[in-house]
Amino acid sequence: MSGTVWMFSDQIDDEDIDFMHREFVTYNMASIYYGLGMKPVIRMSHECGAIYKIGRKVLIRRSIFEEYLRFRRKSDA
Repeated sequence: MSGTVWMFSDQIDDEDIDFMHREFVTYNMASIYYGLGMKPVIRMSHECGAIYKIGRKVLIRRSIFEEYLRFRRKSDA
């Protein structure tokens, strides 16, 4: 959304702003925010290579994951 957030400013709430400030999110956070089940989030994040492991914690790089979601949306349309 870089550079085009102003176009959607009437649709953005505090939750969206908080989420946009995060570079890494957990599976659970991504599942809730994107409205997807846990298994699709895990599968797609592994497919696009957005997984980062810190010890036992697994994080998703949001920028890579969102780019992958945009690509999937274009290819499905």
